[in-house]
Amino acid sequence: MPAGTKPPRARRRLRPPALCELVADDLRRRILRHEFAAGADLDETRLAVHYGVSRTPVREALKLLNHEGLLVGQPRRGLSVVTVDETEMTEARELLRLLDAEPGGALRARLTAWLRQRLQLGAGRAA
Repeated sequence: MPAGTKPPRARRRLRPPALCELVADDLRRRILRHEFAAGADLDETRLAVHYGVSRTPVREALKLLNHEGLLVGQPRRGLSVVTVDETEMTEARELLRLLDAEPGGALRARLTAWLRQRLQLGAGRAA
């Protein structure tokens, strides 16, 4: 390569999403649309049958959603859809108001998305 020239930029390879990511994406969408009631237990086996996959990708998807705060662990019962109470709804609204007043940034965008998700979950209580 001649001096002063940059090497060609490596092409970014697209990778297909993992099966657990596809399951998590669909479950996330269903939870946020309130297809599962707040507090509803999610059964790995039934979900695996529904999606036509083994329990492993379902289990990994549930772990992802638990990490995101959409699911909560119940002792000896597994995971269930999180319940968002009125206090958390009020706090989320206030935080969104404060974030909307601040200049943009990556953290602001992530927090805003998370808070809107919480409000969407909480709105399902009245539905």
